[in-house]
This record gives sequence, structure tokens and C-alpha cells, in this order.
Amino acid sequence: MLRKENPDGLRHRVFYFQPKEINYLLFMNKWMPIAFLIILAVALGLRVPKLADRPMHHDEANQAYRFGTLLEEGSYEYDADDHHGPTLYYLTLPIAWLTGAETFTETNEITYRILPVLFGLLLILCTPLLRSGVGCIAVLIAVLLTAISPAMAYYSRFYIQETSLVFFTFLAIASGWHAWKDGSRGWTIVCGLSLGLMFATKETAVIAYAAMLGSAVLCALTTRNVKLPLKPLLLAGASAIVIAFVLFSSFFTNLDGPLESIMAFKGYVARGSGIDTDHVHPWNFYLGMLIRPEGLAFGLGLVGILSILWKKIPANCDLGLVRFIMFYTLLLTLAYSVVSYKTPWCILSFLYGWILLAGIGGATLLDAAQRGWKPRLLFALLLIPVFGTYRLAHRTVFRFAADPRNPYVYAHTAPDFKNLVRRISELEAVSPKGKELYIQVVADPKEMWPLPFYLREFPNTGYWVEALTVPTQPQPDIIISSPDFEPNSDEFLSEYYGLRPDVLLAIHIRTTLWDAFIETRK
Repeated sequence: MLRKENPDGLRHRVFYFQPKEINYLLFMNKWMPIAFLIILAVALGLRVPKLADRPMHHDEANQAYRFGTLLEEGSYEYDADDHHGPTLYYLTLPIAWLTGAETFTETNEITYRILPVLFGLLLILCTPLLRSGVGCIAVLIAVLLTAISPAMAYYSRFYIQETSLVFFTFLAIASGWHAWKDGSRGWTIVCGLSLGLMFATKETAVIAYAAMLGSAVLCALTTRNVKLPLKPLLLAGASAIVIAFVLFSSFFTNLDGPLESIMAFKGYVARGSGIDTDHVHPWNFYLGMLIRPEGLAFGLGLVGILSILWKKIPANCDLGLVRFIMFYTLLLTLAYSVVSYKTPWCILSFLYGWILLAGIGGATLLDAAQRGWKPRLLFALLLIPVFGTYRLAHRTVFRFAADPRNPYVYAHTAPDFKNLVRRISELEAVSPKGKELYIQVVADPKEMWPLPFYLREFPNTGYWVEALTVPTQPQPDIIISSPDFEPNSDEFLSEYYGLRPDVLLAIHIRTTLWDAFIETRK
């Protein structure tokens, strides 16, 4: 409705309708809090329910076992042999204290998995830190894609370092952007602390450091504006070194820890080139995951890259920031693809970059959708893969949580393993010894985990690798072993359970204990 003057100067009102152009910026500013809460509820629904249902992966159990030492003895020493940095363990302490756990036996799966859940939610909650650089629409799309990403949802329920590493990496980029833009000393310190926490979480953060440096150099070459803020860099570097030193030294109680974290790169370089590791995969290992389970984020991310290259981004996007995100994501994806050592959870490090690019790509489409009906229809059609991605994430997290058909399931403990744990509980219930049952575990370490986690309530449990080293006295009540171990068939009854798709475990039950158990079933 417009007010118009006629040529003779007489003022009158003319009422007519024009095609309505929606101001998406004002609309999103008004409804963004509600949309954000809805997305957060969706993220909670994919991350919190049934946390204890999936059996512990052997990596999860190993990390939990190390945390148990910290909880009970109050001490931690850095071990470079596949255990990574200390932040995972120290950050689990408050959760254990809040749940009243004072010993390892008093913890459970939820005690550990709630930490990655919290970091997965923090990643969503902190994404608006980039709002001034990419716009609220791009932020909202990125938040949505983070919430429903199958990989993000799945590994936000996994007690390993990846989710916290991704959060600290994002915080480093976001705070670094604010420090660069505003010249803020506070944001500079936050950036430095985040960089230090990245390394204290997982030493392979150096790959992300290299991608950040490479991206900064490419941005400088693109704009032909090389500006080196020496003082902020020194402040951020000092903050990073301090926090990393404090954590690796176990709060100054193990001064060898920081040096050992540097020496650990000898092993990481060897494994990264495919030496002494079983985790060697082809260059396109991650590309397949990006195309299929994460196809929506990857596809919109490619749109984001094209819009940045053609400078067709929305007006409220900062070209320097989005260009940095683009170069960083591409370099990090390339680095992880080139390295021979690959595990599915490593995809998180560069997947979040693709999600941010997808937010920019979606915002670009939405910006174009304000002009004409065809782009608007195209954008509306994107709602179909959104629902498809959510459905895929739901199946990934719940129905196929330990199924080999799930691309994020990697050497995972089979659901049948919980039947073995249940059998031990049933035997303990009928034995006069109760939890004092004497249990022998005879297996290679690769065929043993996550048993130490599930047998943590049985103090009389011993572990041996070779059968010849197992003591004959006292006589065990239960023997758990690889299938090739054969005890006296007159004294033990044997059952077999799946540990992983290609690994079986045998449980040998003393006949007197088995008879007592059978009596309770009559």
C-alpha cells in the first residue's frame, strides 16, 4: 500500500498491491531465537536419549579406564601411545563429581558420554559468534546442519577427543576473527587459549594449525594485503603455550609431559604414512562420507565455495572471513585425505568447515530466492534433503549405532557383547562369592577391550596375554578367552559371543557355577 501524489499537486491515497518482497533479514532476526531453540531441541533428541545402550567402543573403554586412575588416585601422566592429550580426562572430573562418583566402579557409560554431548551442544550454542561475519541466516543454517549431521550427532555420543577438538578449533577461529576485527586483547587471549586447548586435546591439531596458516597466507595473497599483527600473535601464542604446558605437565607435577607431547610426533608421522598401523585407507575414504551421509552439507558447501569465488555472497557476509573459512576447509580436507592413516571420526575436523560453508551457500540461495519464483522454489526443495538427513542421523545414532553398515561404525563392539556382560551378572547373582568371583581373561589386548571397563566391579579379575603364563591356582570361576583357548571340558562349560564382527570371545564357566545358575532357571 503506497501513498502517491498526482501531477496536479492534489494529494490523494492510492491503494494497490505490489509483489511482496520478504525482508528475510528482519524476519530471521525476529524468529531466530525460536528457530534456534527448536534446532537445539532436535540436537538434544539426537544426542541424549539411550546414551548407555550402545556397547562401549574399545577406544572409549580405554579412555575411561585411564580416567578411572585420575579419579581414584588424583594423578595423571601423559602417555603418547594413542591416548592423546589430557583435556578429555580433566574435563570429565566435574561430571564424575556432580554424579557422586568417587571410584571407577561408580561410573557408567553416561558419566563419560555426557561430555561429548555437552561439547556437541556447545558447538551449536557458540556458532552465533560468527553472526557478524557471515550473517544470521548462514549461522542458522549452519546450526541446523550441525544438529542433524549424522557424523556430528553420532560422535557427540562417543567418549573420544574429536567433538571437543572441533569445538576448540571453532572457538579459535571465531575468537581470532573478533580479535582481528575489533583489535580486542580479550578475544586474542581466548583465541590463544583455544589453540592451546586444541593441542592439549589431540596432538594432531597441528594439521589444523597448518591449514589455518595456509589459509591466512592464501587470503593475504588474494587481497595483496600482507598485514602481520605481531603483538596479538605473540599474545595468542603465549596463551596457547601456557595452557598446553599446564595441562601436559599435569599442573606442574610431570614436567616431562610437554616434551613428550612433542616427541610423540615421531610415532604420529610414522602412522600417518601408514607404518605400524592397521588404519590405512585410500585417499577418497572421507570423500565417500561427505557425498553420502553428509551430502546436504557437502552440496551446500560447494554452493558456498562458488558464491565466494564469484563474490556473490550476501551483503552481510564478510568476504575476508568466508574466504578464510573456504581455504581452511579445503586445505584441511586435502590434508586428511593425503594422510594414509584414517579413521571415520577424523572427518569431524573438516566436516564442520563444510557445514559453515553450507550455511554461506544456503544464505546465498535464500538471498537469490528473494528475486523471482524459480530460485524460491529451488530453495524450498532443499527442505526435502533436510528431513532426509535428519532421518539418516536418527538411524545412524539409534538403530544402526553398532551396525557395520553404518559408515561411522569402525571396529565397534558388537551388540552381542552385552549378552556376555549380562551372563556374567547372572552368574554373579547365583554365586556365594558375588562380585568376588575369580575371573581370568586370557586374550590379546586387541581382543580384550572393552572387557576391563565392564569387569571394573569385579576386583578379582586378572588379565593375561599368553595361556602358558596363567597361574593354575587358585582355580578360576570364569575364564574369558579367545576361541583357541580350551580349558578342561569336564570342569568348564563354554559359550561364545561376538566381540566385533570378525572377533569372537569365549566364556568358560565352572560347571558347579553353571549348575547353580541352571537351578535358578528351572
